[in-house]
Amino acid sequence: MRCIDKLFKKPQKRTGRFKKRHQQKVKKTLFLLLLLIIFLLLGLLAIILIGKNRQLKEILPYDRSQRVFGTTAGEDYPVADGLSQNLCVGEAETSLEGVEAKEGERAGLFDIHGRKISFSTGLYERVSPGTVTQLMTALVAFEKLNPDDTVTISQEDMVYGQNRNTCGLSADNQITVKQLLNAILVSSAQDACLALARSAGGSADAFVDLMNQKAQDLGMTNTNFVNATGVSDENQYTTVYDIYLLLNELLKYPDLTNAMGLSEFILNYSQADGTAKQQWLSCDNLYATGRITVPRGVTVLGGKFFSSDTERYTALLVQNNYGNAFAAIVFQSESETEMNNRIRQMLEKINS
Repeated sequence: MRCIDKLFKKPQKRTGRFKKRHQQKVKKTLFLLLLLIIFLLLGLLAIILIGKNRQLKEILPYDRSQRVFGTTAGEDYPVADGLSQNLCVGEAETSLEGVEAKEGERAGLFDIHGRKISFSTGLYERVSPGTVTQLMTALVAFEKLNPDDTVTISQEDMVYGQNRNTCGLSADNQITVKQLLNAILVSSAQDACLALARSAGGSADAFVDLMNQKAQDLGMTNTNFVNATGVSDENQYTTVYDIYLLLNELLKYPDLTNAMGLSEFILNYSQADGTAKQQWLSCDNLYATGRITVPRGVTVLGGKFFSSDTERYTALLVQNNYGNAFAAIVFQSESETEMNNRIRQMLEKINS
């Protein structure tokens, strides 16, 4: 009997141990699964929080090798109907705390990323565009010509007289389109403007027609060009708002924005006999060279700057500490000091 009892008891003992081990394994597996689910949920939550934080605080430096802002052209305030959805639209007068609005000034601060006009005064009043004209010259030439094509300088490309800015080219010099574009965007060279105008349009007058057509395409309804160099003419005019439209379009072209941001440039060309020549060009935009400082966290991408006893203007593309693009434009300040103050006041606002 004892043997029989032992035979029956042993299997029961083994079965109990098996159940106990099985239960422990099940509990352990359930615990690990629960732990894994918790980790997955925490990971998902972390990704969401990091994504939100990235949008608000991560520094996104401007990559000059690619387009990063996604801006498009065309607008209406007042521009062509139906084209304003991707652009800044606003009133002629928009106040902004900390930014003065001096009588007679024409100025605006445009949040390109946020599609907002943060500050404006005299936004749609006509001004003489000066060398800002050359930004349109470069844009149209870039669209019409191959940057690697060679241009032979003609006598009609030469400019003479006082207050004329050139890159030192002579008739029969040979130079690429890209080099001429850099000469325009870095040092506002008028001979480079004329050479590109002749090459892209067949003649300077025909090229001006192309400039005006491009202006209309961009919605620059209060702009008219009569020359490609920016030489003052009563029939050549624009507005601060139209200049914003032009700067906004330039963000589509990394090669052009790259050139605008150069503080200096070595111009390469050749003489008629093939002799290689070089010319050092300094940038005439004091903001691009750093001679005029900007607030911390602001990067100047480029634009045009000019100041004389009779004429003063600044048109800049900049980005803030978060990688968002802005256009800051001031015309007709009573002094260079006032103009620089207005630019500084506006730029101080773009990181807040």
